[in-house]
Amino acid sequence: MIMLGLTLVFAALWRNFEKSILMSYQTDSQLKIKWKYGILLVSLFGTFLPMYIINAGMSYVGNDYANYVNYYRNIASGVGQDVEYGYKLINQLVIKAGLDFQWVYFITCFIAYILLIVCIRTYSSNYAVSYLLFFTGGFFFLLGLNQIRQFVAVGCVLLAFQFIEKKKPLIYFGLVICGGLFHITAFVMLPFYFILGKRIHLSFYAVISLIILPINFFFNDIMVWLFKTFMPRYLRSDYVSRTYELEVPYLVMIIVTVVVVLFLIGKETGELSGIDRVFLNGCMISVVLATVCSWLPEYARFVYYFFIPTIFYIPKLLNKMQKRLIRILVLGIVVIADLVYVFTIIGYSNVLPYKSIF
Repeated sequence: MIMLGLTLVFAALWRNFEKSILMSYQTDSQLKIKWKYGILLVSLFGTFLPMYIINAGMSYVGNDYANYVNYYRNIASGVGQDVEYGYKLINQLVIKAGLDFQWVYFITCFIAYILLIVCIRTYSSNYAVSYLLFFTGGFFFLLGLNQIRQFVAVGCVLLAFQFIEKKKPLIYFGLVICGGLFHITAFVMLPFYFILGKRIHLSFYAVISLIILPINFFFNDIMVWLFKTFMPRYLRSDYVSRTYELEVPYLVMIIVTVVVVLFLIGKETGELSGIDRVFLNGCMISVVLATVCSWLPEYARFVYYFFIPTIFYIPKLLNKMQKRLIRILVLGIVVIADLVYVFTIIGYSNVLPYKSIF
């Protein structure tokens, strides 16, 4: 809670001083502008540091920490480790520098949080609300305290979304490939350059869901083929024996958030363009994945790429509302739905009790 409080305060200061500096060039002296830049840098550092320290300084927290220790030891001993090249490269650099394993976390989390802060700066109109939704939506716990490789991958994909709007496919593909070097799931986003920016009627997603639904009757064969082709190391894992089931708290969080987005957009749904259209299509795809594709192994990992942009989009939509009380009420609905889900994941994500190296 202290970490979240500090992050929100500094994020609000960051946004306020950023806006103040833009106005200062017409009215203030150079000395006053430089002073404001100093406060801005302090605010940026204060926004970055709390979550980063908690995340990078953790010790045997989450389900993946012990696995990453083993990866490090295997790479250091020359046994080899089947893991994405970007993450493996960080391990190799840390080993060659003679540093211990924790530096893998320091470096990986540094990249992830820099990407997050750049994305918030790029897409959000209220930095504090974006960080609040990042926390309450469970992303801090699942990506930060568990899936740090995919945290970097998600950051790369989020940064790439703006280049759909700008029609710069090479930059988009380059960023997605960079993400795939940390987590293979990012490669799924390559064809979505041609999809997310399109005007798609909301009814189309209902039709797609009905078409996908029958696949649930023979998904085991599909999973065996997918693992055999792309990730053979998981062929004998429990993922292959998954069954179709709805994770109700997760689905409720997604549906409530998407309903709020549609409410805030209102009648402008068919007129959206640019990044707004990208984010709305992402919202709808996340609903489809969470309802009729939960048989996919680690399907939530795919949902991240489509759903996490809501932490930028909701503040942007709220900013357009005139009445402050309604803004607070709508945000409160989203946060409550988020927290119901977060309280269900705390147990199996093993983030408590938290332990630090410091």
